[in-house]
Amino acid sequence: MGPWVLLPVSGLLGLPVADTRSANSVVNLRWDDGFAIDAAIGANFPAVEYRGEAWAAQVGVEAAGFMSFDPDGALTFDLDTFDGVFGFPLSARAGRWSGRVEWAHLSAHFADGVRDNGALPGSGDQYSREYLRFIAARDLGPARVYGGGRLLTHDARDSEPWMAQVGAEVFAPWRLAPYAAVDLQLAQEFDWSPAIGGQTGVAFPGDHARFRVAMIGRHGPDDTGKLDGAQESYLGLGFGFDYGGVLAPP
Repeated sequence: MGPWVLLPVSGLLGLPVADTRSANSVVNLRWDDGFAIDAAIGANFPAVEYRGEAWAAQVGVEAAGFMSFDPDGALTFDLDTFDGVFGFPLSARAGRWSGRVEWAHLSAHFADGVRDNGALPGSGDQYSREYLRFIAARDLGPARVYGGGRLLTHDARDSEPWMAQVGAEVFAPWRLAPYAAVDLQLAQEFDWSPAIGGQTGVAFPGDHARFRVAMIGRHGPDDTGKLDGAQESYLGLGFGFDYGGVLAPP
């Protein structure tokens, strides 16, 4: 096998699981003022990899759809928001260090559940943004710490551009793997008000995918695209499926 690999089977940097905007597939049952459901369908697909003697780099594509639902009667749920993301990440790994730079586009929409609720913001405005996002991570045995940020290159509301992010996660190296993760973000557009998310649960890793069940929580500005920083605090039960990220150092 030469240094170039077409369609490698796994990525070089796994997306942070406690970051609610990672392109992973999840269903979260959450409780704040009431019961609601958040769901996402997402994946990160590496397309081409170059392998050096002690390092590797990849270019790929990422896409995700983020949805939120509110109950409206027995077994009926209104779709409140839908946010769609696509991006083109460049990832690299050298030993226990990994990193990623990505250009991405976000388009955010209110849906019928908001249009029918006069107490929530209107849905007529078109909202989108493009940004550069970067992250660096260091493996520490079964744990990982990471840090990074985001720079808006275009925003329909001309929001302030900067966001900083740090986090940590640990997965036991077992087939039935207890894990814990925490993620902290501070965005200039929300006056640097902290948004912290956390998870603790059990993961079931496969060769190139992983299923998770966890207690989850989040406090900070609402990260659905058009609610403009309204505060949210919730606890819940999350089900996650991660595909396309590294699950163990290569």
